Amino acid sequence: MDKARKQQFIIKVCCVIAAFMLWLFITSTENPLTTYKIKSIPVQLLNTDTLAQTGLILVPGQDLTTILSIKGANTSILLNTKADDFEVVADLGAYALKSGEQNIPIQIRKSPDNINVLNSDSLFIKVNLDELTQTKLPITVNITGKPKQGFYASQPNLSQTSATVSGGLKYVSTVKSIVMEENIEGVESDVSKSYKLKPLDAAGKEVSNVVLSPAQINVKIPVSKTKSAEVKVKTKGALYPGLTISSIKVIPQRFDVTGSADALNALSNLNTEAIDLSKITNSTIINANVVIPDGLKLVSGSAVVKVEINLDKVVQKTISLDIKNVNLGAAYLGKLGTTKDTIVVSGTETVINSLDLQKFSAQVDLVNLVEGEHTLKVRVSIPNGINLVSQNPGEILVTITKKQTEVKTSNDNTVK
Repeated sequence: MDKARKQQFIIKVCCVIAAFMLWLFITSTENPLTTYKIKSIPVQLLNTDTLAQTGLILVPGQDLTTILSIKGANTSILLNTKADDFEVVADLGAYALKSGEQNIPIQIRKSPDNINVLNSDSLFIKVNLDELTQTKLPITVNITGKPKQGFYASQPNLSQTSATVSGGLKYVSTVKSIVMEENIEGVESDVSKSYKLKPLDAAGKEVSNVVLSPAQINVKIPVSKTKSAEVKVKTKGALYPGLTISSIKVIPQRFDVTGSADALNALSNLNTEAIDLSKITNSTIINANVVIPDGLKLVSGSAVVKVEINLDKVVQKTISLDIKNVNLGAAYLGKLGTTKDTIVVSGTETVINSLDLQKFSAQVDLVNLVEGEHTLKVRVSIPNGINLVSQNPGEILVTITKKQTEVKTSNDNTVK
């Protein structure tokens, strides 16, 4: 039984080998027709320029390829056939097209002589069309970085302030801005060159598949020196009697300005417009414009400051001082006609109420004076911040006499 099965198996193997040999003989001698598929054959679109005439445009990124089923007499010929051996076209000018997906018939203009295309009569390609549109948007200047310390970048000058975005509605509608970008970190002179424009969506990402006109513009970014200038408050008129300014504060105290080198060199400080003191009766804060000289401009901000004016009452006080003499010669005695000087001083109420009398003095200077009567001016010394209104007396009589000396005799009698 086992022997019979073994013989049967051997017979089957021999049959398979014989069938294979027969197939080899037929394919090599008889060349039967065989079919084969070639994929990714590019389809050339004809008359695409007619789309613009009808307000249409091809949607970018489409797979414009097809698959051909071919038949040949020899398998090796089929296997060696490539996509480049075919010329496949679709004529867009021959049909009335509209926005959306369109099926366009495919024509085979060229194929190998020993190859037959089996599906040539049923070939179509799907072409996606969009509405051709355009919109005009302003150009946004996006400058990053800062110039070198002591320099300032002014507003850029653009050769064109807007650009047109063209393309399919799907893409053009996503463009929300057109920008040019430049980094001016550390620059100390004008920047002038041509910049490529970028169409950006609402998230700031660049939009592809659109056309910008112009695609680039010329831009000049002026860079000039700066100078920090103190703001001084200018006033006119006079306060009401009995009032005085105790302090003036200006915010901000300084401004950075830029401009021509000559104008910067000539600048020492900035002045406010004159504030009329005759209209001020109480401590107040006033907005005042800063006068910017010709040829200069502020680096940033507006030319307005807050001026804080603090007022104080002017009061008077009467003080009695002891008059002292100074620089009297050692051989003399000095007698003052009066030893008291009454002065009246004025100042702010705050200062007058906190006076230190130790800082006041009244003196007559007797330097180089000899015996006799002398009328001398009383010199009064007062602290800073107050004013001398009057003094009484302003002059006094001073009598200078020689000191008496003792003389001894031989019998010890003393003579004066």
